[in-house]
Amino acid sequence: MKSLNKKKISSKKKEVNIKTSDLQKLYSERIERFMALVELSYALKTAPRIIQKK
Repeated sequence: MKSLNKKKISSKKKEVNIKTSDLQKLYSERIERFMALVELSYALKTAPRIIQKK
């Protein structure tokens, strides 16, 4: 009985670890996208302007 319980617990832990790693991958991907947007926003804000004269 104890070995069956240990197997169930270890399989549940693996499922939780898989879900956690998927969430971590998603989180890191979204953080990278957000930081790319921040970088682009800063570059556009501080870029020199081209003024067209009439």
